[in-house]
Amino acid sequence: MTSVIGGVLLFFAPAYYFINQNYTLFTKLAYDTQPALVTHLEREVIWLEVFMVLSLCLVAGMTLLIGLRMTKNLLAPLMQMEKHMKELMYGHWHIPDYKIATDDDFRDLALTYDYFYRSLKANAEAELKLIERFSIDPQNREAYAAWKNLIMINRSRLGMQELPFEEFNGTKTNENDVVSIEAERRRRAS
Repeated sequence: MTSVIGGVLLFFAPAYYFINQNYTLFTKLAYDTQPALVTHLEREVIWLEVFMVLSLCLVAGMTLLIGLRMTKNLLAPLMQMEKHMKELMYGHWHIPDYKIATDDDFRDLALTYDYFYRSLKANAEAELKLIERFSIDPQNREAYAAWKNLIMINRSRLGMQELPFEEFNGTKTNENDVVSIEAERRRRAS
């Protein structure tokens, strides 16, 4: 925008100077020969000055509008990617996959990001399956409650349906048991 306005000012500054200088000469000549022409000349000077100022404002406004639109179109994919990354950073893996536009200027970056995202999600799902396979003794209530809590947290982050407090290992535990296990753990710690 600065370069466009600078270029326009490089044209308008000399034009304004020469217009004022010429109309000053014409006004002096008009006073000497035809005084009735002076009002017409002054009106022309005012119209030319208004036209120049309006042209400068129009060029600045259009340049700003086009510049903002181009910047928005250029940065929109990056802003979407950043928003998607923030959601993942907060552990929200259940959000929809990042969509890659076919005419995206950052197509290679978007494809790399999409591969990275899918790899991390697959690793998180594989990690959850490994955790679910652990065999925890239900008699060790603290370890069992921590294991179930870890599974529930990972499932909710991945957007999977949380399993009810049922057996992963062969025994049944309800929510009250886990709450009492947590209360007992806190009591022992204090």
